[in-house]
Amino acid sequence: MNTERTTQRRPAGSTTTDNRRRSPMAQAVRNVGIMLDTAARVVFLGRDGVRLG
Repeated sequence: MNTERTTQRRPAGSTTTDNRRRSPMAQAVRNVGIMLDTAARVVFLGRDGVRLG
């Protein structure tokens, strides 16, 4: 008889789950953050700082 406990591990990183949706406001804030991050990379690192594809 196996008495070990098994825990479900969640994948690391920004993975989406089927049973969790962000609120529209949270999604908008996240999208603005991503846009600002990308713009800062372009300004400080040039086009080499943005991976295309």
